[in-house]
Amino acid sequence: MALVSATSNGATEDAEGSKAGWLSKKTQFTRRWRPAWFQIQQSKLLYGANEKSSAKTISLIGARVEAQEADGRFGWTITPKNSKRTFFLRADSAEEQQEWMVAVCEAQIKSGEHAPNACVVQ
Repeated sequence: MALVSATSNGATEDAEGSKAGWLSKKTQFTRRWRPAWFQIQQSKLLYGANEKSSAKTISLIGARVEAQEADGRFGWTITPKNSKRTFFLRADSAEEQQEWMVAVCEAQIKSGEHAPNACVVQ
């Protein structure tokens, strides 16, 4: 049985480092913030309306991950390699933001196909 830890927003992380939980995502067309369930599986970030419908995928291989310092709302962006689309994400706390950014970084490193500067998390 895998060891799993949980946080107050339902986020979990198992012994293999696969992270899952609720984040806010800015919608592509209306630009509004909506809650979504996110889960890291191998080199992909899956997301959807809830735990059972994580049907959308963001490839983390070679993706650029950047913290958004300006608004003070614990946000960051993920821009997949060779994509014009940038995903805007937001956590409930600085600690949670850091945990997610590190988990994304670790997923990139484990894939073996990451950019040399892909994992600079401060």
